[in-house]
Amino acid sequence: MEAERDEVLERVAAVMRRTFRLPESVEIDRRTTSADIAGWDSLSHALLIMGIEKEFGLALPFDRMYDLGNVGELVDLIRSIQAAE
Repeated sequence: MEAERDEVLERVAAVMRRTFRLPESVEIDRRTTSADIAGWDSLSHALLIMGIEKEFGLALPFDRMYDLGNVGELVDLIRSIQAAE
């Protein structure tokens, strides 16, 4: 399961790098928050969510989109949605 979580994290990080135009050298891990990423505001958050939904082919619950505290919680949410499908 850890390998699957790592794959999801890698894919989320790739979407984040595209959305926020980050170089590969910027480390994104489970503890990364919006405060760690320059330019992560409410508009770019919406773009990130749309990118995540497209990347994973799923719809994130609207009521959870802005309650996520860090990237790890986003990864866990994606995994729980995938497991329920």
